[in-house]
Parts: sequence; structure tokens; C-alpha cells
Amino acid sequence: MLKLLLYDVGLIFVFLKQKQLLMKKLVALLTVLILFSCNSAKTSKTITYQVLTDSAYKGKKKESFEVIDNHIDLKKIYTTVEDELVPNVDFAKSRVVALFMGEKNTGGYAIGIDEVRQEGNKVIVKVKKFYPDGMTTMAFTQPYLIAKINTTKKIEFEE
Repeated sequence: MLKLLLYDVGLIFVFLKQKQLLMKKLVALLTVLILFSCNSAKTSKTITYQVLTDSAYKGKKKESFEVIDNHIDLKKIYTTVEDELVPNVDFAKSRVVALFMGEKNTGGYAIGIDEVRQEGNKVIVKVKKFYPDGMTTMAFTQPYLIAKINTTKKIEFEE
């Protein structure tokens, strides 16, 4: 009987040693995974922006997202939307984006900026589109938005 008891204790000891080794391997694997996931994560920084003008009317007939980096092009964009009040923008510190949704056959459409974030050496402008919900005006619209982005880095758009 004592022999059987010692045998059972020996089996339990071997089992616990194997379990301990397995736990050490599991902890090491999780540590490596956490370290690699932290290094590969994208770091982004929120960039501030200011909406200069927006409207449901007088935009462009075709959808487009544009980056303006000089006063001459800014004046052309404001002429396109028939706005005479061209703001004074310091292009040494900022860029302007113009978001045109294109021509729509009813009201209720709009275009905006969901977020602006910096990822590495570029800035991502996440565009948000709004669609009609319920009854709308029966008129052709051309929604647009013009905003100043506080960066001089390359700007890319994301929908």
C-alpha cells in the first residue's frame, strides 16, 4: 500500500513539473506577443482643423477631394463656390482641404470631416458623408466643405 501511495505521489510530482514548464512557456509566448504587438501598433496624433465654409449648394458637379497649398489655388476654389470672402491662410503653417461630394438630385446630402490624424510623415483626413433620411428638398445640390488643417505634411484622404 505504501508503495502504491509513493507511486501516486511520484506521478503527481511529475505532472506538476510538466504543468510548471508548460506555464513558463505560455508566459514567455504571451510576453513575446505583447512586445511585438506594441512595436507594430500605429501611433497617431490628432491634428486640429477649422471649417472655413460649407454648403449644400454651389460645389462641384464631380466628387473630388483637394489639397490647397497656396493663395492662388485657394482663390480659385472660392471662385468655384462663388464665395468672395477668401480667408487669409498662412501656408507656411497650414494647408486647406476642399471636399466636394458631387451633384446630387435632392437635398439631405452633406460632406464633412470625421477626424484628422497624423500617422508618421503624413496626415489622414477621414471624410464623412451624410445621406438623406426621410423627406428632402427636391432640388439639385452640390455639397462641399472647405477646411484649414494645421499641418504642412502630406495629406491623404480616407472614406
